[in-house]
Amino acid sequence: MERIAEIHCECWREVYAFMPDEVHAARGIGYRLTQWEEWFGSPKPNHLLIVILSEEKVVGFAVAKPNSDTDIQAYGEFHACYILPDYRGGTAGPLAMAALATYLHDRKLFPACIWAFRSNPYRRIYPALGCIPKVFRNRLIAGVSLPEIGYLVPDYQPLLNRLEKMRASAAVRQSQLPQRPRRLSRLFG
Repeated sequence: MERIAEIHCECWREVYAFMPDEVHAARGIGYRLTQWEEWFGSPKPNHLLIVILSEEKVVGFAVAKPNSDTDIQAYGEFHACYILPDYRGGTAGPLAMAALATYLHDRKLFPACIWAFRSNPYRRIYPALGCIPKVFRNRLIAGVSLPEIGYLVPDYQPLLNRLEKMRASAAVRQSQLPQRPRRLSRLFG
């Protein structure tokens, strides 16, 4: 739990560097520890946490759950996928997203959604996965208004096909770079 909270904070600071300091202070380690203590202390139905491991070390996590946001017409939500920078760009992200998609699909929680801050540099991946921008709004965190986009993930099988292509491409890239340490990751969840 503590490691997940640490990764949550580290990824927020790195990926969301565009956010003001007061947002990061409000979403610091104390906040994340409390958030994850509550999550583990009172599990909710149809919520999935996947922990991403590399050589038995936790390097990321991903969460799927039923959608509770009435601003977007979706049954499920890809709630989070945070992977430490040294482990991004490999097979872990596509594998985690595919596992979340299958979990949501098996529970009839499709179509699903993904929310992303407009300035998130990684949100460019969502249209490539077939996600459709549907909602443009601001989210208030620590008194700061942050633009975000709600993407609809309409179809399970096309998403899975695209994720498999991404995974295969990442695997090829990794095999062609022997000078770099291989990022062998596995999922636990």
